[in-house]
Amino acid sequence: MPLPTLSYRRTALRPAAVAALMLGASALPMASAQTTDADATQLPAVTISGRKSPAVSVSGWGDLPLSQVPLQASVFDAQTLRDQGIQSVRGLTQLDAAVGDSYNAAGYWDTLTLRGFVIDNRFNYRRDGLPINAETPIPLDNKAGVEVLKGISGMQAGVSSPGGLVNYVVKRPLDVALNSAFLQWQSESSVLASADLSRRLGETGAVGLRLSAAYETLHPDIEAADGNRWLVAAAGDWRIAPGSRLEAEFESSRQSQPSHRTRDGSGSAAP
Repeated sequence: MPLPTLSYRRTALRPAAVAALMLGASALPMASAQTTDADATQLPAVTISGRKSPAVSVSGWGDLPLSQVPLQASVFDAQTLRDQGIQSVRGLTQLDAAVGDSYNAAGYWDTLTLRGFVIDNRFNYRRDGLPINAETPIPLDNKAGVEVLKGISGMQAGVSSPGGLVNYVVKRPLDVALNSAFLQWQSESSVLASADLSRRLGETGAVGLRLSAAYETLHPDIEAADGNRWLVAAAGDWRIAPGSRLEAEFESSRQSQPSHRTRDGSGSAAP
């Protein structure tokens, strides 16, 4: 019995036919893409904005943001304090649950607690990292922010209470000109007016000047505790060379307000 014979035929395509097939295959997706683009709906642009995590100037970690250092701290800039109507450090009790009110009666300087521990006004306050005596009213009109280091994190800035410490950051000259005026009215006719100016002087802007001034009439809800306060402050710097800067500042403030009533109807005033 004879075996079946298998046969096949190989057909060769000419170069012209191959080129035509390739062009046709590539044209189909292009036509489909053009049709899809024509039917697509143009969506509005989406803008995403965020805020960089602030740095703590007295943390000992330089300019590293707070989110990258092993500290427990809160940083409140001047804009946040103004938006919340906070004019003294006692107002931080509204912004941070770890900050408590120790004894903040009208006419007295601010006294706080941090994590339940009373903050000693003589040892646990800083001004640009330098120890100060806070047994006097300290205005915030010339402060760029307030830093609160909590618990043993306060030891990064030296000896502190177990609860932590408070650091005031002073406003310094900016790289751009600033003209700012602010007027605020609160209940019981308490009125605050303040101004903030910043300039760079010279052809290269090597010298900077920052001026701050404020006046406020104090009318708290407590009877016979009306008073007033004022502030005049200036901060300057001189960029001597790249990486070298000389800074100087001046601040004068006074708050006059009865702290308690006496038998003759007079009262003592906060210095």
